[in-house]
Amino acid sequence: MKCPSCENIIAAAQITERQVKGLDIRFACPHCKVTLAVNGRATRAKLMGFVLLMSGSGVMLWGPEPAWIFGLMVGIGGGGLAFAARRRELRLQCLDKPGSVTES
Repeated sequence: MKCPSCENIIAAAQITERQVKGLDIRFACPHCKVTLAVNGRATRAKLMGFVLLMSGSGVMLWGPEPAWIFGLMVGIGGGGLAFAARRRELRLQCLDKPGSVTES
């Protein structure tokens, strides 16, 4: 993953503290201490695409003979959704910057 603030590469082993709520994950960049978030909607879409890919494959393998076209369409759609969502998931969202003063 690449930090949008400092442009450094972040390895998963470098993340020590994180806040997890469902599929939404927030953590601090180990280099610049900016709070970053992983897109939870993209994670959900990736999981849904993977399920569609597997169900389409199952229909192609074990379904009746004329259903392989439907299984192929579902599998290709699910694979495309999973691929696009994975690319979106890798883009981190910058929530705040350290040193910025918030007025209350």
